[in-house]
Amino acid sequence: MGRFLILGKEERQKYLFQMLCSKGQTVTYCDHWLDGGYDAVMLPLAKSAYYMERIADQLQAGQYVFGCNFPPEVVEHKRRQGIFFIDYMKEDGFAYTNAAATAEGAIAEAILAGREVLCGKQMLVMGYGRCGQMLALRLRALGGRVTVYEKDREKLALAKVHGMQAVEAEAVAGPKETPGAATVVNCSLEEGTDENSRLTARFWVRYAYIFNTIPALVLDADRLSHVRHDAVLIDIASSPGGLDYAYCAQNGLNAKLCGALPAKYAPKSAAELLLHVIESYFVISEKGEAL
Repeated sequence: MGRFLILGKEERQKYLFQMLCSKGQTVTYCDHWLDGGYDAVMLPLAKSAYYMERIADQLQAGQYVFGCNFPPEVVEHKRRQGIFFIDYMKEDGFAYTNAAATAEGAIAEAILAGREVLCGKQMLVMGYGRCGQMLALRLRALGGRVTVYEKDREKLALAKVHGMQAVEAEAVAGPKETPGAATVVNCSLEEGTDENSRLTARFWVRYAYIFNTIPALVLDADRLSHVRHDAVLIDIASSPGGLDYAYCAQNGLNAKLCGALPAKYAPKSAAELLLHVIESYFVISEKGEAL
C-alpha cells in the first residue's frame, strides 16, 4: 500500500485525492507538510515551484515528487540526496492532452467574457505550440476565422496545412523590449504591413478575439493601442503572461490572464491525467497495493 501526500487547494488535487483513496491508498491531503513517511508527494501544477521551496527540506531519500516547472537549483541539490522528480509535462502524452483541456477552458473564458458569438469572427492565436494548436483547431471548428502568429516556420507551415492564416514573427530583444518578445516580419497578410514588414494598426484592429500562448511581452502598450476596444483578450501563457496588463486596466481593455484552466473547468479529467502518470511509476491495484 502506498503512502501519498497531496498538496494544494485546487479542485484537480481534490479529485486526485479521491481517486487514490478509492484505490485503497493511504493519502494525506492538505496545504502544508505533515510528517508521514510518504512514498510520493504530489504538488499542484500551477504552483509546483512555490510548494517545492516550502517542503524541500522535509524530503527524504527514495521519495518521488510529482509536479512541473521545479526550481532547477533545488532539483539538482535534492537529486543528489536520492529524491526523484517527475515533471508531468514531460511524460508521454500528458502535455498534449493537458493542452486540449487548456484550449477548452480558454474558449469557455472567451465565451464568458465576450458579447459576440465565436462563429464568423476574426480571431488571432499567438503561438502555435501545443496549446496554440489545440486552441486554433477548436476555434476553427466553431467557425472562427483564425490567424496564427508564430516565429517557427515549421509551425507556421503546420498552421497553413490546418487551414489557418499565418503570420511569421521573429524573436528579437531591443532596448525597450522584453527578451524573447516578438517583432513581426514577413507577414503573409499584405494589407496589414508597412514598408518594413511590421504589422500596423490595420492588422491588430481586425480581431474580435485574441488568444495569447507566448510567455513573453508580445502585446505591449503600442500594439494594444491598436486593438479593438471591445475585443476579448485571453492570455493562457504562464504568469506574468504576454500582455501589458497595466495598459489594459488603464484603458478598459477586456483582458484576462487565465492560469490552471484544466483545474478550473475539467478538474476530474485533469486529475485522471495526473493519476495516469502516477500509476506509471506506482503500480496501484484496486486492492490497495502499490509497488
